[in-house]
Amino acid sequence: MTHVHRKHVVMPDDTLTFLETYQRTHNLPSFSAVIEAAALALKEQELRAQYAQYAADYAQNPDEQREAEAWLNLPMGDEPQ
Repeated sequence: MTHVHRKHVVMPDDTLTFLETYQRTHNLPSFSAVIEAAALALKEQELRAQYAQYAADYAQNPDEQREAEAWLNLPMGDEPQ
């Protein structure tokens, strides 16, 4: 069962305009769907950063390095800062 929660958020006009435009151009059914998409993108960004950190800290073994690169889908020397 999915639980739904309501939150009140305050944001600058330009951020709101961007999100509303994003909703229209990507045919999302609701503003909540835009916020959910943004949250999922942030989660993915965080996961990518964590895998990059793993690779930098622990993947000294070439096999482990290749595995980390495969998870990130980019060469470890090219991770975003």
